[in-house]
Amino acid sequence: MTLAAVFEFHENPANLALLLKGRESFRLLRHDGSIVPGSMTWVQETIGGMIPVTMGFRHSMIEPPHRFREEMVHGPFRYFEHTHEFVASTAGTEVIDTLELSLPWYYGGDHATGRLVGPVIREMFEERHAALGQVFGVHFNVG
Repeated sequence: MTLAAVFEFHENPANLALLLKGRESFRLLRHDGSIVPGSMTWVQETIGGMIPVTMGFRHSMIEPPHRFREEMVHGPFRYFEHTHEFVASTAGTEVIDTLELSLPWYYGGDHATGRLVGPVIREMFEERHAALGQVFGVHFNVG
């Protein structure tokens, strides 16, 4: 899989639903059809099987075919920034997801972010990388 092909797949926010189709707690609510700066993607994650949490993300940076970023504008986090990076390697393309996030103090702050939210997000990204590997017929590692 080429760097350009992997980046192109990620340019369509609808593909997020494809990557998380096995995750029953996730729903892609709507998106603007692209990841250009200013475009929005809205998702819902159900916590504990009972509490739906709606989150809105604004795409803030795009540097094809190497990286793009989105930032949360609506949701439970005090701060949430996700950078997707794509690096050509001898095996094809390495996908690197970097997240900077923090819950507000009234949800437990950094302690709850690390102990409770961190493992859930790591599991979600393992699922995403496995699904991406199925799309392209390769295996991705979560770093």
